[in-house]
Amino acid sequence: MVVYIRHWQRDQLGGLFAFHLVRRDEDGILLWAPAGTRGWLFDMPDGRKLAETSLREWSSVPRMPVATSLGHGVLSWHPTGRDYSIRWFFRPDGTFYGWYGNLEAPAVLAGDFLDTVDWDLDVVIRPDRGWSWKDEDVFAARLAEPPGAYWVDDEQRVRKAGLEVIALAESGGFPFDGTWCDFRPDPAWPPLPRDFPSAQAPPEGSPSAHPPEGFPSV
Repeated sequence: MVVYIRHWQRDQLGGLFAFHLVRRDEDGILLWAPAGTRGWLFDMPDGRKLAETSLREWSSVPRMPVATSLGHGVLSWHPTGRDYSIRWFFRPDGTFYGWYGNLEAPAVLAGDFLDTVDWDLDVVIRPDRGWSWKDEDVFAARLAEPPGAYWVDDEQRVRKAGLEVIALAESGGFPFDGTWCDFRPDPAWPPLPRDFPSAQAPPEGSPSAHPPEGFPSV
């Protein structure tokens, strides 16, 4: 089964990536995408990227999908109800080379789509379980934007999620205990789709279904 991760920014997509569904149970959802998998980021109609655009303009103008591809294999674990996902990164030859704690709204599965909101601040974890924050400066700058322009509403919730990931890494417990570091995909799995799917508006109940009062839906 193919599942598309959708990263919402209010009522617009920021990213869309296809994955194989590896496992789904009460603990969470595990997905896999090999190096070279096609995905889409969403830029301004004139080609500007987020770094070149004010947040209020970025969040109020319909954006266009731009194809990209993964430079490494990704095993993505979305634990039920947690404010993060954990990714295992693999080189094209299958060698594991680190984890990535992506801080995000708890993922909601809606048909073939797994919906979340990427909160920008992340944690990089090395194979020796040493760690570092990622994109702290970007996170701080966007929080300083006018109210409603940013899709992150609770700074402390995001930082708390990051500290939870750090504590897990420092403890050496799951998911940082070696589990899935030797993961190999089923050779019978077909290639992931390379065509852009229908990516309709987020359903009621998904992480982005309710923009704050006073901020326009787009």
